[in-house]
Amino acid sequence: MDLINKGQGDVRSLIRPNVKQPESPSVAAWEHGKLLTLTEWLERDGASADRPVGVVLMPTDDPLALAGRLDGLAVIAVEFAKFSDGRGYSIATLLRSRLGFKGEIRAVGDVLIDQLFAMARCGIDSFALRGDQDVEAAKRAFETFPAVYQWAADERDFVLATQASLERAAA
Repeated sequence: MDLINKGQGDVRSLIRPNVKQPESPSVAAWEHGKLLTLTEWLERDGASADRPVGVVLMPTDDPLALAGRLDGLAVIAVEFAKFSDGRGYSIATLLRSRLGFKGEIRAVGDVLIDQLFAMARCGIDSFALRGDQDVEAAKRAFETFPAVYQWAADERDFVLATQASLERAAA
């Protein structure tokens, strides 16, 4: 499995090969610290140890439970249980737009190249690709659509808003 990390700039900027996804989130080592389940994080009441801590959100978890408890979280891993399960997109959008989370949001699980552009639009900036996915093709996935047609958590200008701005400027 390969990890593509967006960080603050280009989604394609950092690739870490062979990053293992957690088998059991409660004991999962992540490259900078430990990943906890949502329940474990809430039981700790947001207190982090001397190393960075992350949380794994499963599709059934309510991200709003993290409201007011995001301090100390270095990463939130959003589990995509299967390709057809879209709850992770909603979770990421809520984390960015409603809760204002500024840290890393990582897609884990059944993460395919076809999903990357939409995931990035929802605020996900790190992607642990499924093992059979090609990293070079994944990098190109972010160039698939040069224009977007609706607002999203990535706050890119969308076509109709840009057109309206141009028309107002010309008037």
